[in-house]
Amino acid sequence: MLSSVFEYVKGATMSRCEEAETPAVAVPVPEPEPEPEPGAAAEIKIETAPFDPRFPQQNQAKHCYTRYNEFHKCKAQQGEDAEECEKYAKYYRSLCPTEWVEKWNEERENGTWPGRY
Repeated sequence: MLSSVFEYVKGATMSRCEEAETPAVAVPVPEPEPEPEPGAAAEIKIETAPFDPRFPQQNQAKHCYTRYNEFHKCKAQQGEDAEECEKYAKYYRSLCPTEWVEKWNEERENGTWPGRY
């Protein structure tokens, strides 16, 4: 077995797959998708929260919790429909696990949330 490997490496020009005669198979080539027209749809941009020097460690649990609180603080101060608060919403949604956010939202609804806002 080992000697056949060495022979192959030394000078064989065909692989075992090439040695076996197999019929050629036609592979369908997909057509390219048409270019979207300018102004037709907005481009989706995926990004996460920017670096925050308050949270330099790898564990981002405190960062998640802080961004969640910052979002609700902003909503309390600016109003429910404030555009400025949406960046905090994007930040906590990209950092926090969904289960945590659902739990925190339930606690806020029940009045058992330990945060101020």
